[in-house]
Amino acid sequence: MRTTFFLLITLLIGFTSCEKNTDDDRAQDELELRNMFDEITDLANSVPCTDSNDWEFIPYGSKACGGPQGYIAYSKSIDVDKFKDMVEDYSQAEEEFNIKYKIVSDCSVVQAPNGVICKDGKPEFIYDN
Repeated sequence: MRTTFFLLITLLIGFTSCEKNTDDDRAQDELELRNMFDEITDLANSVPCTDSNDWEFIPYGSKACGGPQGYIAYSKSIDVDKFKDMVEDYSQAEEEFNIKYKIVSDCSVVQAPNGVICKDGKPEFIYDN
């Protein structure tokens, strides 16, 4: 009887510890996402915007309801393949974060820009109204 009791307790502890996401886990995962996004923005901002024809944009992130968090402009003169891989990895990581922590969002659709213009050395999106 005593062995059965200890076995039952061990199993309960094992099951509950595997499923529980702590606040520390979430904070660490959020920090990792923030660091990934900082690397993306650092690369995107590594070139001044002087000619809008040299710039494109890409969706990034993953809202809990689906779709991207937003769009980010990048120069065609950077390592575009590396940049796109970084954005894809970030978006996948954010989607996994949303699922893991049961994140909810407003489910609004982020409007895609129509293009990029350069203003004071920085890219800005243009939208048709």
